[in-house]
Amino acid sequence: MNIGQYIYAKLAATTAITDLVGTRIYPVFQPQNTAYPVIVYLAKNEPHHLVKDQVSDLDTSVVTFHIWADAAQGQDAYASLDAIDSALRTALDFVEGTAGSITVESCHYDGSEDGRDEEMTLFLRSATYTFITRN
Repeated sequence: MNIGQYIYAKLAATTAITDLVGTRIYPVFQPQNTAYPVIVYLAKNEPHHLVKDQVSDLDTSVVTFHIWADAAQGQDAYASLDAIDSALRTALDFVEGTAGSITVESCHYDGSEDGRDEEMTLFLRSATYTFITRN
């Protein structure tokens, strides 16, 4: 299951997200010279039922969203992390439905934490969600 198809379709269609990051929503890494803020997501996928006596009709995807903002914007950058994190939670927490041809049976917010890049030029918020998708 490609949860990335769902994530991009869902977030790109959510005005609260696009008002904050446009369509700068990328899997694994962001392209060079991308403007900030930006959302980058990483997914770990596995069958929903680990007992393999039949083909699983559901998958579990644990997705970590890295929200990056330019520290040169000072407190405004940190405030943008809060706004984007809140918009993500509104768009995804306890959601179900189909987007990008992927059907999500359920999704829940697992938590978040703050960080920075090694050069201390970017603020980071990492937020994790668990999705159950139908095959």
